Amino acid sequence: RTEFREITMPESAYDIHLKDNVEFDTECVRLKYTSLITPPSVYDYNMRTRSLQLLKREEVLGGYDLTQYQTERVFATARDGTQVPLSIVYRKDLYKGDGTNPCLLYAYGSYGYPIDPTFSFSRLSLLDRGFVFCIAHIRGGGENGRPWYYDGQFLNKRHTFEDFIDSAEHLIAQRYTSSDRLAIRGGSAGGLL
Repeated sequence: RTEFREITMPESAYDIHLKDNVEFDTECVRLKYTSLITPPSVYDYNMRTRSLQLLKREEVLGGYDLTQYQTERVFATARDGTQVPLSIVYRKDLYKGDGTNPCLLYAYGSYGYPIDPTFSFSRLSLLDRGFVFCIAHIRGGGENGRPWYYDGQFLNKRHTFEDFIDSAEHLIAQRYTSSDRLAIRGGSAGGLL
């Protein structure tokens, strides 16, 4: 009998996948979890009790405290009405919400390659200086399956650029940042942005 269960995770934007489960006859499944604020972590999920047990978390030197940071999953409305997912992170005590925070907006949007909201040690330096960091999961990437990828390639490639622009405008309208405090970044094919 097949039974589907939803596992509730502590953050709204994260990356999770199955790890090797060497025991076939077990009540637990091993998961690897990370988010914009949670370093790579290994959990056992007990399918009978529906509980998560943290087994290991990558150490962050320098007194890192993930409770000082906030991650959000919001959606920007593209000009054609499509909802573009945004993964946002900032340091709680430095975020003003009045448009004065500097912001780095990143996207890729090519070859069906997803940009997952994962932890980055080097990003902490920006967050600790009051930056908002945002990943725009624009069309052309793989975040929402093959149709998302197809809707950002060939004659639809303009959607990739429009999604990026509309994501930036959303961040400004929602007062995460302002136009004169917004920086953008995209590498490789994302460099076209």
